[in-house]
Amino acid sequence: MVRVNDLSIYERESASWWDPRSAAFRSLHSVNAFRVELLREWIGDDLSGRTVADLGCGGGLLAEPLLRAGGRVIGVDQSLGSLRAATERLGARFVRGDLLRSPLADGCADVVLLADVLEHVQPVEAALAEAARVLRPGGFLFVSTINRTARAKLMAVDLAEALRLIPRGTHDHRMFVPPELLRDEASALGLRLSRIQGEAVDVARTALRWAIVLRRSHDLSVGYSALFAKEER
Repeated sequence: MVRVNDLSIYERESASWWDPRSAAFRSLHSVNAFRVELLREWIGDDLSGRTVADLGCGGGLLAEPLLRAGGRVIGVDQSLGSLRAATERLGARFVRGDLLRSPLADGCADVVLLADVLEHVQPVEAALAEAARVLRPGGFLFVSTINRTARAKLMAVDLAEALRLIPRGTHDHRMFVPPELLRDEASALGLRLSRIQGEAVDVARTALRWAIVLRRSHDLSVGYSALFAKEER
């Protein structure tokens, strides 16, 4: 029986985080480019002097381009192997911790990332509350996650895992996050929705690369990314 939401995958496969051909991480390498494009559009491509907290940073795939953009990136993850891979590759500041109770100070970050994370943790409200705590007033929270729909289950679990585009057991569809829930919980924490972007699988390019390639969509029924601004006091 396959374990669902199997977070041990990231520890077992940690030696291959930076191998773009890795069966475990090639799709993450591919979608990372999509995430970076959105971040550059939404918060700018010059992060000089800005602190970025990457909660659930894994091996640091998203941290690397943000470091190149001048950001001071602090990554938090529970997987020691993933943190080792991130540190060896980037030499930046990565610390072990539960993203629901991170070791970061209140209001220390200009930007907080919850990228491909919320569908793996519960309760979602606690993860958002921790992100809001770490984020300074006027700062931005970037979220990318998967909607809780039958279509999302079909695409992200039934097909993606069966075809080995991602490891079997990566997701539990019951933990997927409806955008309405995300918006309402964030609003209760003083996080105002600024941007939201639906994501769809580019089937032709995915088949060509045998790694998930995303494209923009008006449809939020599978995956989506959102940007929230923390209200000034």
